[in-house]
Amino acid sequence: MKPLQSIEGFMDRIRAASSESTTHQQIGDYLALHLREASFMSSGDLAKAVGVSQASITRFCHSMGFGGFSEFVHALQEFVREEWRAPERTVYLRPSIPDDADPLLAQEVANLESLPEILDSEPMTRLVNLVATKSRVILAGARISSTLIPYAAYCLGKIRSGIEVATPGTPLWDNCAGWNPEDTVIVGWVFPRYSRALMEWLEAAHHDGLTVAAFTDRWMSPVMAFADPVLVVPVATASLFDSYVAPMFVMNYLVRQVAQELPGVRLRLEQLEERDQRLQVYWSRTNTKSKE
Repeated sequence: MKPLQSIEGFMDRIRAASSESTTHQQIGDYLALHLREASFMSSGDLAKAVGVSQASITRFCHSMGFGGFSEFVHALQEFVREEWRAPERTVYLRPSIPDDADPLLAQEVANLESLPEILDSEPMTRLVNLVATKSRVILAGARISSTLIPYAAYCLGKIRSGIEVATPGTPLWDNCAGWNPEDTVIVGWVFPRYSRALMEWLEAAHHDGLTVAAFTDRWMSPVMAFADPVLVVPVATASLFDSYVAPMFVMNYLVRQVAQELPGVRLRLEQLEERDQRLQVYWSRTNTKSKE
């Protein structure tokens, strides 16, 4: 079955599954009216709301072409998550499913299992090359997406120079005219809920002829219109705020792959380590005693 590309395609599958039986029609009718609410539910919650058995919910998901309810609800969340607001996410503070099957953990495990294909992809190869070869690498983000950038900037800054950060309110954000497209790549962190300021800033950079690459969460992300390459990395949504375990893993992997492409990385790290040791940057019993 072809992958879903739109909410209309998702609804077409619901209608097709609904025609198979009276019970399926009952489930389909409920989903048609409560699609966003269903994206927060466990299979037990949905079965109770519809008035059918959990087995019926599972069969309905299979009829839609999904492996089970987890796959169904994950696909549903991909289409409606940008409409979620923080107060609505309080439902995840007390998950209705058993404690040993926390939905956040289940999503993160599924996200991590999807990473081998992402890491071995053509966009990843191209992003590694850009970050390794461009003299200026500008990491850009806004709102919650920007919280990932300090980690990326710190790690990349250890292995190479020319790493800069652009977030709203920083000098770089407000003074981006005249950048040389030949030696600059902008890497955007574009995760829900998508920041309008970030999208407009990245799109303006693209129109100025700059290379804009991006991390985002799905193929229907608005950054797809102008960024290239784009790495689509899933985030977990079953919590008050999105969880970024998979993007953090991919970021660490990117740093490692870039390091392999750069000459002199070992010498650079040795020089940094020697300086840290000389300045006693890290706590140890030895340097603590020397100050006594």
